[in-house]
Amino acid sequence: MQITEKMRADIRNAVKDLEKSTSGEMVCVIAQESARYVFFPLLWATGFTLALPLLNPAFALANLPPPVTFPLQGLAFLGLAAALLYTPLRYRVTPASVRDGQCQRAAFEQFFGRGLHETDKRTGVLLFVSVAERHAQIIADTGINGKVRDGEWKSIIDALTTDIGNEKVHEGFLAAVLSCKGILASHFPEKRKAVNELDDHLIELPQATFIS
Repeated sequence: MQITEKMRADIRNAVKDLEKSTSGEMVCVIAQESARYVFFPLLWATGFTLALPLLNPAFALANLPPPVTFPLQGLAFLGLAAALLYTPLRYRVTPASVRDGQCQRAAFEQFFGRGLHETDKRTGVLLFVSVAERHAQIIADTGINGKVRDGEWKSIIDALTTDIGNEKVHEGFLAAVLSCKGILASHFPEKRKAVNELDDHLIELPQATFIS
């Protein structure tokens, strides 16, 4: 998806507004995808190619020459592998558990890599979105999770995931930040926070390099 300047500005302003009313510190991260999905597309292409010779006995029973030859198998593998690797089909042939696992890995890498666990009051909150997998996740540090119930985050994630599926990432992100603001302000009202410890701008991850 294309991230516009308006989306960047809206999310930055929403985060700044959130942090005026709570001692929580929020970081928003967006990835186009969390991993390069290679294994299962190649597995499907290999399985299909190896199954092709099963057609030959049926043709032999009809006294017809076998249609599947080694060159045809090679072409079939290359064609199907390319179709699965370089189109959104790669997400469909990769199990949801694998996709979710890669998104969770990427989210925790961002949480710890960007120091959300190092704020003074342990009140860092990560809002992570991986667009291709339609995955959204909130990770809160220990200072937050001690008071906020899991169900409160889940309702936000469910709504954001629906918006991602409907190609409303911009709107969904803003709604999620606003909902987080309500939760954080009720549990952690602002108490003269001296410094802004974490980035307010939307963090856009480069193309995924992790191969799955």
